[in-house]
Amino acid sequence: MPTIHNEKAINLTLSIVYGLVVLFIMSELTPIFTALLALLCAWNFTITLMKKPKPSTLYANILAALSLVLLLYDIGFGDTVTLFVAMLILSSLFKLLQAKTKKHYQSIVLLSFFSLSTVYLFSQSIIATLCVSILYVFNFAALALIENKHSLKIASKQSGKMLLLALPIAVFLLLFLPKLPAFWQLPGPKLAKTGLSESVNPFDIAKLSRSDELVFRAKLSANNPPAPPYYWRAIIHDEFDGTTWLVSDLLKSQQRNKTSAKDAPQFESQYNIIAEPSSKPWLYGIGQAYSTNPDVKSTEQGLLIRKRYLSNNINYEVKTSSFNDSPLNKINRYQNLTLGNSELNNVQSQQLALSLYKNSNNDSEFLTALTEHFSNQGFAYTLTPEPMMGDNTIDEFMFNNKRGFCGHYASAAAFMFRTVGIPARVVSGYLGGELNEQDDYLSVYQYDAHAWVEVFIKGKGWQIFDATAVVSPERLTGSLSQMQSLNSEFTNNLEFSLLRFNQIPGFNWLRLNLENLDYKWTNWVLGFDQQKQSSFLKRLFGNSQLWKISLFVILTIIIIFISYFVYLNWPKKPMLDEHLLAKHYKEIQLWCAKNGFNQSTHFTPLQYLKLASEHFIEKGSFFLQFAQLYSDVRYKGEEFTQQRKNHSCDLVKSIKTKAKRSL
Repeated sequence: MPTIHNEKAINLTLSIVYGLVVLFIMSELTPIFTALLALLCAWNFTITLMKKPKPSTLYANILAALSLVLLLYDIGFGDTVTLFVAMLILSSLFKLLQAKTKKHYQSIVLLSFFSLSTVYLFSQSIIATLCVSILYVFNFAALALIENKHSLKIASKQSGKMLLLALPIAVFLLLFLPKLPAFWQLPGPKLAKTGLSESVNPFDIAKLSRSDELVFRAKLSANNPPAPPYYWRAIIHDEFDGTTWLVSDLLKSQQRNKTSAKDAPQFESQYNIIAEPSSKPWLYGIGQAYSTNPDVKSTEQGLLIRKRYLSNNINYEVKTSSFNDSPLNKINRYQNLTLGNSELNNVQSQQLALSLYKNSNNDSEFLTALTEHFSNQGFAYTLTPEPMMGDNTIDEFMFNNKRGFCGHYASAAAFMFRTVGIPARVVSGYLGGELNEQDDYLSVYQYDAHAWVEVFIKGKGWQIFDATAVVSPERLTGSLSQMQSLNSEFTNNLEFSLLRFNQIPGFNWLRLNLENLDYKWTNWVLGFDQQKQSSFLKRLFGNSQLWKISLFVILTIIIIFISYFVYLNWPKKPMLDEHLLAKHYKEIQLWCAKNGFNQSTHFTPLQYLKLASEHFIEKGSFFLQFAQLYSDVRYKGEEFTQQRKNHSCDLVKSIKTKAKRSL
């Protein structure tokens, strides 16, 4: 059986690598299975550290079978990518728990490269990339330790140098390698962290305020940015079933028709959006939004829809115009007026709407009257509304609770508009965003999810009506996280996040700088798509033909590999790493020569040091101690520990201090 060098270091290194991988993907796994993987990592780490025997093959196989049953029961077959990742890590950990031969460890290290790469299926942030890169260094180091007697420190340095040498090649390939569409793709992992639902129940949006996941960033144009407040439209809900607002089949069919930006009214503003991966294809824009990005479709309603690649970031430019004032056709008017079977419920709200409309001369005055009602009747904005059940939830909210999230106000207002014959629809999206003053962009998070009403006024077209803005004007500016009046409620509502400590200047500074670093990474690296690459190459080469660019790339790669091959094989003078004790011995010789002790060089170091101790009597003990240390390390082969290194330095310093020469 081939000898395994540094088995302890290999086991500990791989245990730490897998432990950190589990930490990165724990949000994608169930708590029970995450705890199982963490327990396996800790088990292998402990038995290695305490030099305990590994479990028998039979015992380990029984545990592996039970763990597989738990995996299939706990995760299931609904998300094949997460299932594959979990099975890969589980099998690797059990393999590590039983590894005894060199071949076993080589297989585990190979599997570790795949396990580390799975992190990028769920996160491609700068923090994840840096951490995984460090883990790659340790994994390469573990591979080196299988074949060599080096320490982990030396092996890690060597693997780090390898990655640094590969970094310029990686940057070159990123810039110049043609970005071709994928020939095939794995089914995308479950991406329920961001995005909105096609059905809006008031309590659904309230739950989103518990998540601090980034949804998108918006880089506003310096010339003609959109005017605040920023209502980022995503989904229109035009069908009401009595409790929930839905996207009707009619609207879905209309959204299949693509609208060209050439047919749109004059644009009023433009900006760039970098959207995170999402479980839904809906994208974000203000007002009547259009985009020329080939992967983005603009609908007749001014919405933006992603065509493909839901699991990737997408960078797209948006141009915005106001809603037109053209009248609704009969079908759309009917769709935005119908209340279905809900006309028999919420009678009090219907009566209130009819009463306000009776005292108004037109639709615009009714809108003003409804605004004043929300303003004057003691309504309040909250992130933790009380549950409301039954068929009359709007009545309960309007006349009893009067405390709600944006979804409550949007649902109630749209219902009342339709009651009096004014077309209305609920729109879900996001409101505001946190401004990064350093790079002048907005970050919009999941807790910024918002719902409002778009109401059709004759002669004016679609208008935004947001009762939330009436009862809580502070919500219109910035992000939900910046509302001072709701700070305590907001932080208590969040899951674990640095935002919980945003009142502490140091934590808030760290959060903002990490966010800004991630923005640069997303914009410059993850967002370097085919369009940006084409612009870069055009600036670099002008309108050169494609074959010239390809030839340049191929020749450069060939030159790089030839240069590296020549560098490795170029004859070099042997460079011996001089031992620290040898350096200290030379310092002592030089000092002795300067102080009148010139002896022939044919003496051995121990003979020379003995003669020097007799010549410099006051320093004699230091010379003899150094001689003993030199003999132990250089001749007997004892370990040159840090304590001995420090002792050697101290002896040299003691010898070189001013001393009286013997007579």
